[in-house]
Amino acid sequence: MKKRVLIAAANADACRILSGFIDDNLYEVSTATDGMTVRNIDVSDFSVIFLSMPLSNETGVELIRDLRSRTEATIIALVKEEKAEIIAKKIEPYGAYIVTKPVFKGSLMQAIRFCETHAKNEKALRQEISALEEKLSEQKIVVRAKLLLIEKQDMTEEEAHKYIQQQAMNRRLTQREIAGEIIGEAERF
Repeated sequence: MKKRVLIAAANADACRILSGFIDDNLYEVSTATDGMTVRNIDVSDFSVIFLSMPLSNETGVELIRDLRSRTEATIIALVKEEKAEIIAKKIEPYGAYIVTKPVFKGSLMQAIRFCETHAKNEKALRQEISALEEKLSEQKIVVRAKLLLIEKQDMTEEEAHKYIQQQAMNRRLTQREIAGEIIGEAERF
């Protein structure tokens, strides 16, 4: 299945030239020539969005902010080299990349590959962070339940730990679920 690429440039000729740089064996290309058209496109299923800045009726920075709120696609701004540093500072908070003009096929495809690799790594890191946050949350609940068992049932830390583990195994529940029940019981009294 081909990945989808959106190219937005100031005119149809620029869109056609940039589209010709994209490997059509790997990517399906859609084009737009103004910001309003881009804003009206459902961008949720695009992998990469190229914005050749400025667009007609649009500088691009606000458009990038809008796009970032609607998609996780890689956003690459194509800008003149003399404006690259200024624009980079403005779009950096939105996770967009800069490729300077003039653009060549090799540099464009290299930018796509780099951004896809970066996005894939970033997604993996976000998933890992989410899993670690979930594990930390579970540990906090279990520790709280252990403290309640120590305080209310006069158990040692080791006894409280074994109690929660045993209850989880016997009842085929997670330690978090058992800990939640212990905390719930303690809050009722």
